[in-house]
Amino acid sequence: MSFATRILLLFVSVSLGATYAAAQTLPHFSHIIIVVQENRTPDDLFGANLNFESGVDLAGGGYGIFVRGGQTIYQFIQDSPRDLSGCAMNNGMTNCVDPSHSHASWVTDYDDGNMDGFCHQTAQTGQCPQYSYVPQTDVQPYFDIATNYGFANYFFQTNEGPSFEAHQFLFSGTSAPVSPGQTFSQYFVAENPFSDRNGNSGCPYSGTRIPDWAHTDATDFTDPRHPPSECYPHDTLVTNSSGDKGVTWGYYTPSVPAYWNAPEALSEVCVLQYDSAGNPYCGGPEWSHVQVADQNGHSDAPIFDDLLNCNLPAISWVIPDRIWSDHAVSSGPYGPSFVGDIVDAVGGGMSGSTCNPPSTTNAKYWKQEPTAIFILWDDWGGWFDHVQPWAVYRNPSDPTLCPAGSAPNGWGCGYTSGFRVPLLVVSPYFTTAGYVSGACGAPPLHSCPNKGTNNAYVHDFGSILAFTEQNFGLPLIDGTDKVYADYNAPDWGTQRTNVPLSDFFGSTQQTFTPINTLEPYSCFRDYASCTGTPFTPTGPDDDSD
Repeated sequence: MSFATRILLLFVSVSLGATYAAAQTLPHFSHIIIVVQENRTPDDLFGANLNFESGVDLAGGGYGIFVRGGQTIYQFIQDSPRDLSGCAMNNGMTNCVDPSHSHASWVTDYDDGNMDGFCHQTAQTGQCPQYSYVPQTDVQPYFDIATNYGFANYFFQTNEGPSFEAHQFLFSGTSAPVSPGQTFSQYFVAENPFSDRNGNSGCPYSGTRIPDWAHTDATDFTDPRHPPSECYPHDTLVTNSSGDKGVTWGYYTPSVPAYWNAPEALSEVCVLQYDSAGNPYCGGPEWSHVQVADQNGHSDAPIFDDLLNCNLPAISWVIPDRIWSDHAVSSGPYGPSFVGDIVDAVGGGMSGSTCNPPSTTNAKYWKQEPTAIFILWDDWGGWFDHVQPWAVYRNPSDPTLCPAGSAPNGWGCGYTSGFRVPLLVVSPYFTTAGYVSGACGAPPLHSCPNKGTNNAYVHDFGSILAFTEQNFGLPLIDGTDKVYADYNAPDWGTQRTNVPLSDFFGSTQQTFTPINTLEPYSCFRDYASCTGTPFTPTGPDDDSD
């Protein structure tokens, strides 16, 4: 199947909130942009307004007490949900608590499916900050994007761990350390693979620390599951051992080294080079697709440079600077404006651009070269979410083994799937304004779709990879192999007749609705001149998860 051939796709009608027409022809996009923000769940980011649009499945902080076995496990924070540690805060995105979001913490939070283990980190008040939410006024652009375009009720992080692995899954569909078919190819690196907390990870820094794995607590250097390496040889969505897969791509990142920079840990993209002092760095033809802030003529936010100059590749991953990443503690209030400005630059053009000038009806990347934007958060950040993961493959007696008949193809045992994270979808071909994928029924019954089966309204990181492959006629990440997230996306359906994420897209091009933001895109291109604050691009924080 390929979007390029424009074949007609048939869908099975299901009674899961919004439904498909019996058949539809899906649009072709010239560009796909994947914006990867940091560490939020739907309940945390949108829980301040449980009824912001019809059909959303949210639980908000500040509204109740959870009791298990007659014992109060936690109390939602009330009245002042972001004043968690007795410290003054200006907004919900700059808070005083950064809950642990390691793989080990995921297991504790999940608590064998009870979803009641989040309260293992307390603030000075004795409250549980994991159950708080961000005030709507702090993230209004996200609410506006959701209500004007598309919101996913059931979009899940594919992996059960922190950022390094999440970015690997978003770029290459796995965090496996070896190629398919080799010993331990169905194992996954499960924790951020370094201990020096300075961001060093990937091929130039191979051997700095033994990775933590989902299937064992062993830390012996001689254990074959623990090669002293952070440089992995598998394919990606856009590359294989022969180079590009025939599509242009860009990976926009704030800094190198950084464990948010997925290509740095993949030998197909990072070909080791050495400077005159013998220090290793990434080079080679594929590495030229990695666009780093303040390098090679780029500004503080390289994505805006290519939108301004009409150099946008077919597929883009946009990694924010720490300051506008939405990451707890280490980010500022700028993330919603950063994301909203990307949407506005795509849909409405940019002032100062001769090839993509402002337009309400004919912007280059909206009308002339239609662009789909997937906005997601890379992991749950330790924050509470009330929805169980759509499928967790785990054998309690031996987590290296799949439960019989459960995990597809033997893939994902012990490390998939993770908690919900938000997904917003923007394109000129949106189904309808304010579309909710997997919408719940009307109260008081508030019936919601079955989230535990493969269906068209359950999505994960692999869904984005699979949709992109379909749009550009790309092969599976590793050809016929079935151990990558694209093949195992939950919304293929049991018969694989449904294209993942296709419910977000109609067949008619629609009018762009601008997003009101607090900061213009020029602020992100030159942050210091906008804020008067000295600025150096920064990658991940130093919390090790």
